[in-house]
Amino acid sequence: MNLVAIGKIFSIFGLDGKVKFYSYVEDRDLVNFLDRDLWVGQNSKKVIKAKINFVTKMNNHHIIGLLGFNSAEKAKEITGKMVYVNETELPSLEKDEYYFYQLIDSSVYYEDGSKVGVVKDIIQTGSNDVIVVGDDEVLIPVIKDYIVKIDVDKREIVVRKMEWF
Repeated sequence: MNLVAIGKIFSIFGLDGKVKFYSYVEDRDLVNFLDRDLWVGQNSKKVIKAKINFVTKMNNHHIIGLLGFNSAEKAKEITGKMVYVNETELPSLEKDEYYFYQLIDSSVYYEDGSKVGVVKDIIQTGSNDVIVVGDDEVLIPVIKDYIVKIDVDKREIVVRKMEWF
């Protein structure tokens, strides 16, 4: 089983065991995980099984309820933990779509073959995503003007060099 993080619990919410949750998946996809098996833990190796039984959007995060977590004390036990699902549970993607976890640690090259670095992070700006590459933190917008090719299977991204580089 290959577990993939779909978000992080960052605080308790109220006294009935609900928690504040920062989601790594689209809002529309989060409801797909209601009443499905998922796992909560510090990392994907040491996890406990759980199920989401409640989800609602609040500002830039969500409030979720997990079966069996019905008090603030129980919720504190999972604060700061990641929420994982089996990779096979993720919604299907269209052609030329990808999940962020598939791009992290991908090698990035310019069109001439020179290596830019490795994807360290992805920033969501609202208008488009931006990949953060290498120790120098080169920022590359994920738009057709700069992204030539993304090969998820080879974990390689080819980008067009920006004019000011």
